[in-house]
Amino acid sequence: MDDNRLNTLNKATSVGLIMLAIMQGLALLALHLAIDHEHWLATDQRWLKALYTVTLALPAFYLISMVRLRDRLNWLPLLLAPLLFWMGWHLGWVEQNPEQPWARHQFTFAFCVALGVALFILALFFRSSAASRVWPTAYSPLLNYSWEFALTLAQLALFIGVFWSLLWLGASLFDAIGLDIFETLFSDPVFIYPVTWLVIGLTLVMIRNRFRLIQSVRQMGEALIKALLPLVALIILLFFSVLPFTGLQPVWDTGSASSILMALMLTLLLFFNVVFHQTHGPSPYPIWLRRIVLLAVMLLPLGSLLAAWALWLRIDQYGLSLDRLWAALLQVLTAAFTVSYSLLLLWRRRSALPYLQRANVSLALLVAVVLIVVNTPLADMRQWVAEHQVKRLLDGLTTVEAFDVDYLRFQLGQPGTLVLKALADSEFAQSQPELARRIELSLKQTERWSQEPLVDTQNLNDVARQFKVSPDGASLPEPLLSLLVEQNSTCLSQTEPCQALLVSSDVAFQWLIYEPDSAVGNAYGERDGNWLLFGHLLLLGAAQPQDEQTCQTTQTADELERISGPADVYQRGGCLYSLQPTLESVRQLLFIQPDESRQAQRE
Repeated sequence: MDDNRLNTLNKATSVGLIMLAIMQGLALLALHLAIDHEHWLATDQRWLKALYTVTLALPAFYLISMVRLRDRLNWLPLLLAPLLFWMGWHLGWVEQNPEQPWARHQFTFAFCVALGVALFILALFFRSSAASRVWPTAYSPLLNYSWEFALTLAQLALFIGVFWSLLWLGASLFDAIGLDIFETLFSDPVFIYPVTWLVIGLTLVMIRNRFRLIQSVRQMGEALIKALLPLVALIILLFFSVLPFTGLQPVWDTGSASSILMALMLTLLLFFNVVFHQTHGPSPYPIWLRRIVLLAVMLLPLGSLLAAWALWLRIDQYGLSLDRLWAALLQVLTAAFTVSYSLLLLWRRRSALPYLQRANVSLALLVAVVLIVVNTPLADMRQWVAEHQVKRLLDGLTTVEAFDVDYLRFQLGQPGTLVLKALADSEFAQSQPELARRIELSLKQTERWSQEPLVDTQNLNDVARQFKVSPDGASLPEPLLSLLVEQNSTCLSQTEPCQALLVSSDVAFQWLIYEPDSAVGNAYGERDGNWLLFGHLLLLGAAQPQDEQTCQTTQTADELERISGPADVYQRGGCLYSLQPTLESVRQLLFIQPDESRQAQRE
């Protein structure tokens, strides 16, 4: 640990950081009030996200990395402001459709994580430059500052959590005796923002002026990680050693083995850099244990290859998705570390550590640049995914029936919507009426899970187009279509058609209707000239264990027979079903049965 560097803040810098935190809180309060009062800034997602990005990121960069208030170098981070505004503007453009709240939160979370990691790395270089007044090339100061940043943020979050917990405990105590003034006050944004950021500024200055505490916590953390590193290395080595006997198929089948392996690989890289950071001095482990750890690190490219292979199999089968593209990006960045480490350890052997540290400096900047670029229009992954999915459709790799219109519409934001509109205008969509209809309905939806009908409910022919009827040649009766409209069936508010199956055997109901991706069938039938929903046909399972998979994937009403007995159970082939009646159907049955009984007595 370099104890000769500046450990405390001077008075001017401390006051400046506190004032900066207060101004940040006031700016966030202004944005909050703009949302509450529906100011035009809040209604335009581009402006709102751009201002939030600058307001949150730029002051936080200064709060964590500023060394001296009057340094001319402090003007340098202001160059980040246009970049941050541009990134936030692009995020707002992606999210500017207000009908996508779920996807909006997902985009914002990924954006915040990526931007937070990138700014954390850039803040390390700025802090080192401000302290030494030269561009950092040495690895040790960057490692020291990374520990200090991480522990400072952890302690700050803990203190703020305890602070607000105490305030709410006090408010609850006074509320118990009839004084709710404090609960009302602590819920008011006018109180929350200024007070919270005032406490953040004071706490941050206090933590940064107590460097010895951070150093002590770091030493404890290093000791614990030193004890765990051999365990992580041993787990990875054992995994690689048993693969020749188990084969790779279990890795592909589980779908989660590659994710677990990636997590262990990242943990090994992190722990290795924490323990092996001193280029001189004794080894942290005995020679035999050191060789085990180094062997595990040298074999990491094999793990990167396995994870990439598993991901490619899924991409080849289902195409790119936003999650898979993020996973691919993470794997590429991880592979840059694992391959570099392995080659340097094989090439330099005992003198490899200084070269590994230089590689870390370059690769850290690479990670920061990549995470920034992918959140700009220069390399928007949502655009890539949308274009890739449409290309698979046009190339015949994805069938028209399997093409997920709603994924582009609601989970890829504005890029997906624009690509979907372009597809709707293409000759391919015009030659596929069903696809064109699904795109039209999807673009018409106001919310992903809206229950508003997408068709003209007065036109039963239009309603009938929402159902894919089996067997061929059958058609839904008009009274049943009218009942579905009356019940506001979810089939009328979906872009994918529901499956309508005509029951060919002699059972109480005549039609089974399945919603897309649902294993529950709604059983409709006619009773005394009236159509009603009898109940929900649930899959119980297979009569024989070997038929379980077939029953999970098959939806048909052929040869559906009721099993005699007190339970309302049905069988089709080797599959067993149970009919759960609706309250309305039971009520009608209660009214019918007494009339039938009296008629029988008169006869």
